[in-house]
Amino acid sequence: MPNSNDSVAAGSRVELFHEDDNRLIIPGADPVSVQVPWGSDLEGVYFDGYPQLIKDPELEAKPTYELRKEKDVPIVLRDGITIYGDVYRPDTDDEDSKFPVILSYGIWGKDAQEAVAWNKDKPQPYLKSAFWDGSMEAGDYTYAVPRGYVHLIVDPRGTGNSEGAYATQGSVHSPDDIHDVIRWAAKQPWSNGKVGMMGPSSYWLSQAVAASANPPEELVAIHPDELPWWANDNHHGIFDALFYHIEFGVHGNDSTLPRPNRELAKPLPEAMSRYSEEELKERVDEILAHPDIRYNTKWYSGMKYPMKSPNFFDTMLSTFRPEPMPDPSENITVPMYLGVPWGVRLYAWGTFHVWRRAQTPEGQRKLIVYPAGYTPRPYVDFHDETIRWYDYWAKGIDNGIMDEPPIKLFVMGKNKWRFESEWPLSRTEWSKYYLQPGGGLSDAQPSQDAEPEVLDSPAAYETGDVHCLRYTTEPFEQEMEVTGPVSLHLQAAIDQEDTNWIVDLVDIHPDGTRQTLTQGFLKAAFRALDEEESRPGEPVHPRQAPEPVTPGKVEDYEIRFMPTSNVFLPGHRLELTVRNQDDVLSQLGSWGVYMLPTMTAVKHDIHFGESYLNLPIIPAKSAE
Repeated sequence: MPNSNDSVAAGSRVELFHEDDNRLIIPGADPVSVQVPWGSDLEGVYFDGYPQLIKDPELEAKPTYELRKEKDVPIVLRDGITIYGDVYRPDTDDEDSKFPVILSYGIWGKDAQEAVAWNKDKPQPYLKSAFWDGSMEAGDYTYAVPRGYVHLIVDPRGTGNSEGAYATQGSVHSPDDIHDVIRWAAKQPWSNGKVGMMGPSSYWLSQAVAASANPPEELVAIHPDELPWWANDNHHGIFDALFYHIEFGVHGNDSTLPRPNRELAKPLPEAMSRYSEEELKERVDEILAHPDIRYNTKWYSGMKYPMKSPNFFDTMLSTFRPEPMPDPSENITVPMYLGVPWGVRLYAWGTFHVWRRAQTPEGQRKLIVYPAGYTPRPYVDFHDETIRWYDYWAKGIDNGIMDEPPIKLFVMGKNKWRFESEWPLSRTEWSKYYLQPGGGLSDAQPSQDAEPEVLDSPAAYETGDVHCLRYTTEPFEQEMEVTGPVSLHLQAAIDQEDTNWIVDLVDIHPDGTRQTLTQGFLKAAFRALDEEESRPGEPVHPRQAPEPVTPGKVEDYEIRFMPTSNVFLPGHRLELTVRNQDDVLSQLGSWGVYMLPTMTAVKHDIHFGESYLNLPIIPAKSAE
């Protein structure tokens, strides 16, 4: 493995950045629950697993039923289209038995989800298994059904054997279709009339659009994990290659998007009906002339041949000249239990945004934040939390889950769990940690007259090298907790009209182990700041046309990290890494997880005095 402090040139502080030097997943952070007896002290207590306040052990769900499977059950939608679902329900001869329904509605194909039955005891950890398949995420029906639930997994219109035109993101996640399925499920003879939903990614997106569009009363609650790009106020402007790679099955062992089991014409890109022919050509030509696209033939090809992937074509157009988007999360009022892992950029901002903006009443919403990295696949972890949630909302069992504080956090560093009552934490003490000439990082403000440090970054096509500058604290003498939103205020000049700012926070252990905590991103041309919407640690950049940087001019950049929670133990150090590329030759890069590389050599001058991290410090006295 390359050494993280490889020097680029003698006398230079610029180093080579190797993603694989940093640990992304926390060893031993297994998804194990801890049952907490009723009446226990919960405030400031650390738990070895995610805590569950148990009012009465007899109220906790236990496997009681065998499983009955009904394949390809037809569901007729309001416009006459028939789609098909697989119904997994308790096997009982009692015709009067009725059960709540858990609906998993997403794009990944209901028939493929059957694999959970023979793979659930063989979890594939992220980055540790060549067979991690992110599409295996409809949930574990073998867990829910024996505990008295119907688990319904549906193929949306235009997928599998379901009728309808070729599927698009819009058609798959149509609120009207999802509402029709909810009402259908509530009326079935085996249903008690109450429906909940579950699942990450596409299955999250279905819950979001269903809950934000005047949902039917039969939808009693949602339990979404890992919200994708649907709604968040962090626009950083860099194209995330992971979107493309998920669609084409390049992310880990991901499947590609399932297509209809019959011949259908692909839909035209939405942009072809949205823009005039002249305007569309102008926008496409602009993208094709951009050096990041011109010298990257995979992306160039995707714009030259729109039918290769209409979704990619539309996404690229909206990325290069973004426009304001509505925020449907403000329309969510149903009870919700959100889940998200630390450090997953595709999901972290969206989940915390919905937590803040949804109108679900206090006392009817919960949040659980898992250890760093994607959860194993098949998606079978934390299902006891899901069942406890729906035992309350769909069966009326007062089992204690709603008496818990609303938030469960996995606290890195301690590698333990803790309850919290709000986000960000009300006891936060915001602290500035300044970048120091020579690579230090501390609360002492340096002189603005200090000589700037230079980060020369080659064009991505020249070599596989990623250059970086590092700024590191002295070893901490006592524990220091950072929990909440984090941002970097950076004063810098560049010699081009644009660059990508990519920044990392790392916990460096005394033995040299490097644990990545969070990352932040900002394309320089999208540096404009929405002062009114921005909050401490959460700068908001409006979705607007890019504004080229004046070469050589010192600019202020507000770079937003994903939220995080970490206790730096004595002897540990906090490091900030500043770069403008992802390491596409790393394991993450080979899994398709990287930002679109910069194909222009850029010289970055980092200025001091007003370049600092804005850190949410949690006072030590409140940690225990």
